[in-house]
Amino acid sequence: MHLSMMDYLCDPRTRQALTLEAAEMDGDDVVTGTLVSPSGARYPIRNRVPRFVEQDAFDGVRSFGEQWNHFNFTDYKAHWLEHTVANTFGGVEAFRGATIVDAGGGSGAQSLWMLESGAKRVIMLELSHSVDDVVARNVGHGAWSNFDLVQCSIDEPPLRPECIDGMVICHNVIQHTPSVEKTAAALYGLVAPGGEFVFNCYRRGNMNVMNFIKTYVSYGPMRFLLSKAPFRVILAYSRAMGVLRTVPALGWLLNKLRLSLTGKVPRIEGESWFARKKRVYQLTALNTFDMFGSHAHQHYLSPAEQMDVVKRLQPDLSRVGNLEAYFQTPQPTGCALRVGK
Repeated sequence: MHLSMMDYLCDPRTRQALTLEAAEMDGDDVVTGTLVSPSGARYPIRNRVPRFVEQDAFDGVRSFGEQWNHFNFTDYKAHWLEHTVANTFGGVEAFRGATIVDAGGGSGAQSLWMLESGAKRVIMLELSHSVDDVVARNVGHGAWSNFDLVQCSIDEPPLRPECIDGMVICHNVIQHTPSVEKTAAALYGLVAPGGEFVFNCYRRGNMNVMNFIKTYVSYGPMRFLLSKAPFRVILAYSRAMGVLRTVPALGWLLNKLRLSLTGKVPRIEGESWFARKKRVYQLTALNTFDMFGSHAHQHYLSPAEQMDVVKRLQPDLSRVGNLEAYFQTPQPTGCALRVGK
């Protein structure tokens, strides 16, 4: 943790400023120490990472740590650029010179790519144990002086109100928190005037015949079973779906029934047939694991419910970017709302 993070950190419960005790320093970096609140709460810094973790919350996202430590995400930069960046921000220029919070940063790959795109500073918030494995591999301790990692729950972020004048980004994460509404309000509260909160949430469609089948016959029962299974069982299932997805008709049917999930696979110029099939397999295994993983929460909100969340944050819809694209059907892959303050 860079010492300048003290200007951002606070007690997540009381919002009081923290003091640093018993710090072991490496230049301007805090390697170990304790953050102390006036309330008496004490939060350790271990291996350069401040820890605001309650065991119950950590257990609820253990699957995500296992997922990112295994799959990583660095092989998917083309997907990130073509989907998330193009359909939400227009281009990587949006990150240049900006202070960014990557809320639920997973493997740290998105934080890395934003740093490479010229972000002024990236603060990554992540609850799972990926902070001690894959994030260190991807971003590296001390490799970026403008990167900081905080282990915490994003529905109670330990950052001072309105301290981020750039962007707070929560992409493909908020549906896995206990309450979408609470988490959205907490993250929007970090945004300073002139900044923006960027987020998306899984969408719940109308209950037609196909959605009934997915909910009660295929996806619903399968997730009920797999979400209780150990990591290796979910991984084996996801890999099997990845292989079957490469079989054209069968793979399409499995995706249609939501027994597997691939998503859009961007085309790479000059890529061989085998290389593309391999990427289809890899993306299906990753997305299927993500869909069936044993994380505690997975919310789907209707468009009307998502609009209610937006209006509670920012009643002036003229200050919400991507509004029309986000609520259209089909939604552009990777599109997220940009709620300005």
